[in-house]
Amino acid sequence: MSDPVQNDNAEDVGSVPSFFREHAEFLHLLDEVATSASNVESWTLPNAPEEEMRLIREMKKTLDVYQEQPTCLDPYLERIVSRLMSVVQEYVYAFHDTMYKPESPITVTRMDGIFDLLYTLCKVRGYKVILRFFPHGVADVEPVFATLWRFSVDLEASNWPARYTLLIWLSLLAMIPFDIESIDSGTTDLPAIAELGTSDVSLMGRWVELGKLFLCKPGCEMEGAAVMLSRLLSRRDSAAVLRPEFIEWAAREITNAARPIDTAAANAGLQIGSVLRINGALRVLCHLFSAMDSHATLDAQIPMLLDIFQMDAFDQHSITRKLISKAVQRLALLMLPATNAEMGRAYARPSLRENLSNNAGAASDSMRDDEAESPDVEVPLEMEAFVGILLQKLHDKDTIVRWSAAKGIGRISERLPMALAREIVLAVGDILKDETLVDNGLIDVAMTTEYSWHGALLCLAELSRRGMLYAQALRQIVPWVVRGLTYEIQRGDYSVGSNVRDAACYVMWSLARIPNPSSKRVFAEMSVEMATTLISVAVFDRESNVRRAASAAFQEHVGRQSAFPHGISVLQLADFFSVGIMRNAFVVTSRKIAEFDEYKHPLLHHLCTVTVYHWDLKTRELAVKALRELAPLSPAYVRTHLLPGIVANVASPFLAVRHGAITAVAAIAETIAVELVSHTDASKMVLDVADSIPARYIEDFGASLTLAALTTYMGSLSRAGWSIGEAQGKYFALFELAFITCKTVDDIVVDFTSFVDACNLTPDQRLRISIVKHTQVASSGTSRESFVLAVGALEKQSDLELLCSLVAEGTTVEIRRNAAAALGQFCTRARGLEDHSVDNRGDVGSWVRKQSLQSLARIFAADSQTFQRLNERDGELAIRLLGQILCSTTEKIDRLRVAAGHMLEILLYEQRVEAADSRLCEGLEQLRRLVPAQPNDSSGDAGVDGCEFSWADPEAAFTRIVQALSVSDEQLRRPLFEGLVSTGSAEPLGKFAVGAVAAYAETLPETGATVAASAQPEWGVDGIVAELTRLLLTDRQTSKIINPALIVADQLIEQGALLAAAPDSWIPLYRATQRVAFKLRAPLRLSLCLKLYGSLALVSEELSRLAVGSLLAHMAHPVLRIRQTAADHLFSALCIHGVVDVGDDGDEIGRLVSETEWAQESAGVKDARAQLTALVRPRLAQDRN
Repeated sequence: MSDPVQNDNAEDVGSVPSFFREHAEFLHLLDEVATSASNVESWTLPNAPEEEMRLIREMKKTLDVYQEQPTCLDPYLERIVSRLMSVVQEYVYAFHDTMYKPESPITVTRMDGIFDLLYTLCKVRGYKVILRFFPHGVADVEPVFATLWRFSVDLEASNWPARYTLLIWLSLLAMIPFDIESIDSGTTDLPAIAELGTSDVSLMGRWVELGKLFLCKPGCEMEGAAVMLSRLLSRRDSAAVLRPEFIEWAAREITNAARPIDTAAANAGLQIGSVLRINGALRVLCHLFSAMDSHATLDAQIPMLLDIFQMDAFDQHSITRKLISKAVQRLALLMLPATNAEMGRAYARPSLRENLSNNAGAASDSMRDDEAESPDVEVPLEMEAFVGILLQKLHDKDTIVRWSAAKGIGRISERLPMALAREIVLAVGDILKDETLVDNGLIDVAMTTEYSWHGALLCLAELSRRGMLYAQALRQIVPWVVRGLTYEIQRGDYSVGSNVRDAACYVMWSLARIPNPSSKRVFAEMSVEMATTLISVAVFDRESNVRRAASAAFQEHVGRQSAFPHGISVLQLADFFSVGIMRNAFVVTSRKIAEFDEYKHPLLHHLCTVTVYHWDLKTRELAVKALRELAPLSPAYVRTHLLPGIVANVASPFLAVRHGAITAVAAIAETIAVELVSHTDASKMVLDVADSIPARYIEDFGASLTLAALTTYMGSLSRAGWSIGEAQGKYFALFELAFITCKTVDDIVVDFTSFVDACNLTPDQRLRISIVKHTQVASSGTSRESFVLAVGALEKQSDLELLCSLVAEGTTVEIRRNAAAALGQFCTRARGLEDHSVDNRGDVGSWVRKQSLQSLARIFAADSQTFQRLNERDGELAIRLLGQILCSTTEKIDRLRVAAGHMLEILLYEQRVEAADSRLCEGLEQLRRLVPAQPNDSSGDAGVDGCEFSWADPEAAFTRIVQALSVSDEQLRRPLFEGLVSTGSAEPLGKFAVGAVAAYAETLPETGATVAASAQPEWGVDGIVAELTRLLLTDRQTSKIINPALIVADQLIEQGALLAAAPDSWIPLYRATQRVAFKLRAPLRLSLCLKLYGSLALVSEELSRLAVGSLLAHMAHPVLRIRQTAADHLFSALCIHGVVDVGDDGDEIGRLVSETEWAQESAGVKDARAQLTALVRPRLAQDRN
């Protein structure tokens, strides 16, 4: 079924579906641009009109989008290019006709926009495709040539797209099937070009000289000139004279540019100008050798070219070396006959049936593979030198050079006789053996260079693709390719070899495509080794591109050779996407593949001999996780074959090897403990690990990593139930040293907890002293923070006060956070819930609050009597804790609000407090009545139908918890109200918090009524106003609640939620606001005070008079924008709401307030303020009377 989305955006051009979505708009712009550019009168302008250039920029932007999918433009290319070229052709003809006049009216820069658009088309789709639609008549040759010649008189940098377009147009015109002399009109009065000193006035001669001019120019002009000259010099009418002369010129150009002027120049290397000259000459030679059909005219120049190709002056320039490699291979291919057909017959089955048969014709295969001879082919003597140059290029330091040389050797070998092709295969294989040590079948590559291996493997892949690897060569080469799959050499803190492994995967992929049927027998012999190595790389390599390349090679063998065990099943597990994610490949995919017996032991062997010792820490950690998954599948094999080798490396001088070995022993000891304990030698090896580590490895450089590995080892032994015995003291000392040394201790705390629990360790005097010592301020920051976490693993009650003091008074937020985490073992003070610290990292106090909530939830959920015991010990502490949890249920952060809500429900409905006369019991009883239990809300997850309660839903959470404001105990009510006010000032949750308070206020009595039973004032609207007043009266230098209180008070008054309050409750609120604004210069807080004045002015007449007076006073504030803000609120109060009767002066007051620029310091502002004061103050006095 077709894709409806695509069909909506596609149109049929002929029978080809088009997905050039913007084609209609683009073609419309094209018509406008072409119409504007074809206006002959505008050709005298120095530049294109601005509107035309704007349209061209839009078109270029559209084309750039299609650089990755340029074929989408194909259905419209002919129309686009033809339309543009018709304008350019007309312009070129007119320019050619007028260029010989003394004052040519047509400018050379008028068509720059059109040429730029044509270059963009060439960039996106390629010049070869675009050239198909260029006009190529005989009449075009001289106008185009003359135009390019004129454009070359003054080489302006901005005009290069025009010159490039004309160069590739001339490359097309150079292929016309007529002699150039026959169309040469003999024009001799072309403008002189300073760089050209030729006396040849023929069209052909000038054509060549013009091309030479651009060969030393950087960028696209060099490429366009090279293509043009190669096509021109490959013509029959230029082969006899011009081609040899040009090749000799190119050789001299390269030689002269590469020859240093003096010793200083030789030491400095080639200058950029010399490099450009060399690259231009080499580039045209590459194109020329590719375009020629015979080397008959090159016999005299070949020795000269060989000398150039072997020069040492180009070692520092990769592009030059690549061009030499390309020129060598193309010249060699030019000197050889077409592809050797006999070799193809020797490697191919005569029929599909025989080709699919695994056993038929074995003797025939052997004859074809080893005894077939190609017909006599005359190989030039220079071919050995050419192949030698390319083989040397396989060692080059740049990938582009090695890749070019590898493809060149593959192409040349395809045309050589079979015997010579086999010699090349052996020579490439010998590159892998250079500087390599082979001991008992193991290949040591430590002394090799990754460049040589990469180049050789790329070359083998190219030879394999072309069927050049015969059966005997496969048996010799495949083991080296398999070794290349794991090639990696560490260089300091990084490694090299990922490109080698990727190339080895490419070789394995290409081996599957060898057309030689006898290769199947070789692959059948080596299938298990190839399959297991590919899968090991596919799941355990560090680089995602290598893992995917190995998976692709495995897939190719499964599809073409059918020799890999369980090929389809394994391939479904190790596909492109499964191996793309490193963690999934290491831990999940490897575990599934290891269930196949053929892959189980190879995967374990690769893991324990290669990956666990990797230089990258993340890779080692994932390898250990994978080992924990795979070891239980074959515990006996791990114990007998792998464990001894791992234990031997725990004292390695190399940090990565040592760390990997210790953590691997830890994984093995924990996962197959039953297997190891039953064998004395294995258990002894495991238990002796800590003793075998030299002291310098836990004291010198790298000690933190070694200690972290040892703590993992000790934690694993503890969790697996190993008998540690007398080693407890040493293990504790190692833990202590790890807390001092390591920066990240979360995992160490987990292992330490396991160690304490397994050993039933009690905090004797030595242990406690060491713990407390390192939590003092005098210790280093890292060790202090680490030991705070360690306290939580010890005795439950002994360190209560220590952690309480650290939560409340820790010098850093990290210490307070860690102390709160350690309190997971205690029920302590709620000071961690009050931490609202903020720094450049944001609300860092939320770390402490979250950890405190989680710790408290674990403690209270574990024991229903915890709150009762806490109340008996410290009733004030219990009340304060409950109040802070109520406050936390109004958190702005969803996850904290959910945790607090869950904690509150535990306290209300799971904890049992039996002291009936306590404040806590009464408060809990009132809260249970005010905040009743809700079904399906304990998890904090929203219901599917949207009706179930969730603490994560702010609107539902605030609506529910706001009812708790009716609790009688102020120590419970005030923290909750502060939390609602704090959240009410923040968006986007503020509207829910304020809305909940407003709705709650409407249910309260108007004044402080009394309850007959208790004779205690009931919480009412007056109480809300009083609480707002109390918050405004806090210390304005340190308090963070004043701004939220101003915002919430203003919003509640605007919503009419507080209008039922008694009149005498408003004056304290106004006085508190006045106190906040007194001598205040902070613009934000002062603006909030002014806004609250404006709202208070609407409450009563007395407040109106007071608020208007305050606003009028602030219109003389030294901060200019405060004046403007005060004026805005004064205008609203007097002229819109009319809170003060100003009589007939209303219009004048409105004019003064609205038309005066209060944010400016001028005499007019002072006069307006004086007039306004004179008009308003008497009215305020009248109202007072």
